[in-house]
Amino acid sequence: MTRRYLAKHHVIGMLAIAAVAMVVGVTGCSLFQNEHVRKGHELYAYYCSHCHGDHGKPNEGFNWKLMPDPKPKDLSNKDEMSTLKDEEIFQTISRDMKDTTPGSGDKIGDDEFGVPTMPTFKYTLSEEELWSLVAYVRTLHGTKLEKADWDKMKKERPKMASIPKPMVTSTPAEEAKFAGHGKQLYLNKYGCNACHKVGTEGGEVGPPLDRAGFRLNSPWVYRWIRYPQIMKPETKMPNLGISDEDAMAIMYYLKTLNAPPPEKPLPASS
Repeated sequence: MTRRYLAKHHVIGMLAIAAVAMVVGVTGCSLFQNEHVRKGHELYAYYCSHCHGDHGKPNEGFNWKLMPDPKPKDLSNKDEMSTLKDEEIFQTISRDMKDTTPGSGDKIGDDEFGVPTMPTFKYTLSEEELWSLVAYVRTLHGTKLEKADWDKMKKERPKMASIPKPMVTSTPAEEAKFAGHGKQLYLNKYGCNACHKVGTEGGEVGPPLDRAGFRLNSPWVYRWIRYPQIMKPETKMPNLGISDEDAMAIMYYLKTLNAPPPEKPLPASS
């Protein structure tokens, strides 16, 4: 082979390597992500990005500005996120929800995460999927999962039995009492206002609920609250592990939401 031939093909090879490097730089090394980070990315995009944003940054997700304080954590902040252990991030997304109502809510320890508007995915995703989410979140601030025994993790998502229709036998006075407790749970334990709007307050991930008392059948609401995936398998609403008693209370609260329909738009002028 001539020197000219070898030099030509050396240049072509170097250009090809440079092109690959450019693609990798643009896509955030996505060509070399492992399977679990890739899976975590898909789950994050589906369940988390509307609040946390595509890159985990404040005010990036379309729902971020609509959420009450405290706003979603800046997942791209390496200085803060690197102080958290992998297990702490895992626990945050797989905890049991706590009632944060001052004075009458659950006892929450100093090291426990108690923000109701951040949902749990403990009853929606498998153990492997939860850890995949942690692995992907680590990439948002430039670190990686320390260690995970993927082979020993449960691969199947949690399953519950079908939820039967509730026996609704409450008196009006009992319904009013249930509804008051249901509003407390709606706001302070399960953080429904993060995704649903009532009046001018609340998020826009799910449908507005200010006319839920008119539009929705109460037994259907109860079953949806208890186990949304049995009603719609691919819903973005996670199963929050809501008890029978709490679901009844929230059902009665939603039954009281009877806002008038929006005014009809004025007819177009001819």
